[in-house]
Formats: sequence, C-alpha cells, structure tokens
Amino acid sequence: MSIKKALIKGLMSSAALLLFATPTFAAIDPNAVTGSTDGLGATSHGHITITPGDETTGPTDPIFPSEPGGETGNEGSLTIDNVSPLEFDTHQLASGAVEYTTTSIDPNVQVTDKRGTGVGWALQVATSPFMDQTDGTKILKGAIVTLPIGAAETNPGNVSPPPELREVQLGTDSGTTNPQILMRADMNTGLGTWVDKFDPSRIKISVPSGNLAGDYVSTLTWSLVDAPQ
Repeated sequence: MSIKKALIKGLMSSAALLLFATPTFAAIDPNAVTGSTDGLGATSHGHITITPGDETTGPTDPIFPSEPGGETGNEGSLTIDNVSPLEFDTHQLASGAVEYTTTSIDPNVQVTDKRGTGVGWALQVATSPFMDQTDGTKILKGAIVTLPIGAAETNPGNVSPPPELREVQLGTDSGTTNPQILMRADMNTGLGTWVDKFDPSRIKISVPSGNLAGDYVSTLTWSLVDAPQ
C-alpha cells in the first residue's frame, strides 16, 4: 500500500471514530472550591438530587375540588387524581331531540406526572350505555355525551409546557365505547400536576326523542397510558 493511500485510510478511520464516539462528561465534585491565581476570584457549586415521586408521597389533592367530589385516591408517580362525576339533573321527555348541560360544579379531570422522565402520557376515556337503575333491559338510546376542550391549569410555578387538550364525543348506544384521548402530553410536556378544567355549560348530553322514562346511569372508564398515543 502506498504512503498516500495509507494516510487517507488512516484519516478516514479517525473521522469515523470522531463521528461515532460517545461524548463523555467529567463528573463535578459538588464540594470542590477553587481560587484564582490573582486571589480575586473563586468557584463553588450548588447541588441537588431530584428523584421520582412514588407511593410514599400519598395521593395528590385536586387543585379544583368539584361538586360532586371526584378524588380517586390514586398513589404513584403517574396518576389520575380527580375525575368529576357528571350530573345532568332531571328532565321531562320532549317531543324532539334535546341537549342538557351538566349541573356539576367545577367539573375537571386532573393528572399528575412525578416520574421525572419526560416521556409523556395520554389520558383516555370510554363510556358504557346509560342503563336504567331498576330495569337493566332499558337503555337510553342514542345518547351522546360531549366533553369540550377545557382550560389547562396547574400549580403556580410549574415550568412544564401544558399537555394538549381535546374535545371528545362519547356515544353510549351499545356496549362500551372505544377509548378516546382527552389529554395528551408529548415528550417533556405535562410534567407535574395538570387539570383539564371544563366550562360546565359546554359539557352536554344529547338525548333523542322516543326514549322511555327512567333513572339512567352510564359508567365512564378513565385510563392513563404512560406514553403519548
């Protein structure tokens, strides 16, 4: 091999090593103090270690307590803290389709992410049919519950960007609906505690005409996925 070819091959190998080398960082001694040669300067360090939250920290209280209350009591580093029950009051049958708004006060959903990884998360919700409390064969047909885009609220001083909030329409006619995403936190967003705070005048149930009278209840199933969907 000629000297010229060997030199080129060596340069290429060096370039490849530089390209694929993993950067290394020297650890800092947080207790180290140094002075300057002229005696007029010095350096020191501040030091703090942050660890993930876990079950030992207890449940996270709702930022906006709702009425009826919706505290879940969940503990851990990624939790659903609050899901407000939705009351739609009592109404007479009408001759046409009607919409009713919730009578719940300060309805909201609250999620806390104390993992400290920034990998993101997604909050999903699904519904079952509105079934009569005393007659399980009687179902409120064609009912649709709308959860609007709310306001993203958090504790004072939270430096994390908020999660994305979405509107969902939950048809309740047959079986449990497929989960729909209500809140979505991409990477490095939605850290800490975040609330999807709804305007109660925009939480609605649409009821078609032709239904039977009854005392109907639907179950909302909430699920938190530990990565954005």
